[in-house]
Amino acid sequence: MGDAVNPWIHIFAATVWVGPQVFLAAVAIPAIRTVSDAKERARLMRLITTRFGYLAWGAMAVLIVTGIGNVFQQDDRKFLFEHNWGTIFQVKMTLVVLTIALTAVHSFVIGPRMLAAQESVTDEAQIASMRRFSIIISMANALIALGILFCAALLGTDFAQR
Repeated sequence: MGDAVNPWIHIFAATVWVGPQVFLAAVAIPAIRTVSDAKERARLMRLITTRFGYLAWGAMAVLIVTGIGNVFQQDDRKFLFEHNWGTIFQVKMTLVVLTIALTAVHSFVIGPRMLAAQESVTDEAQIASMRRFSIIISMANALIALGILFCAALLGTDFAQR
């Protein structure tokens, strides 16, 4: 039973990582856009995205630590080099690096610029292109996260069949 703790924490952290992305895209952002006062809308966006950032980066840190732990929990790590499992694992790790990079760019560059523009500009047309770019990065990141989850499911299935 002790062997299940680290994978369970990893799965929980993945849920915390992906779930809020879906919630933001499907519920929070569309709801915030209905607020007519631009200053209030900007204040809500800053509040939600700041708190989401803490949650997301915390989950990512847990995912990295537990992911490493999952690999080292195995007595024999030859499975990393088995053709099918190893290939899927490499794809998953590539997607992980990509999602970390996109999240960093969005969290530390695009997001702050977008929030500053929303707080200072009253004409929505002036920030429309920046908003589109932010949405594209966010959606790409969400799709990559879903790809990571799919790879994880493949690894679990393949690993169980070995």
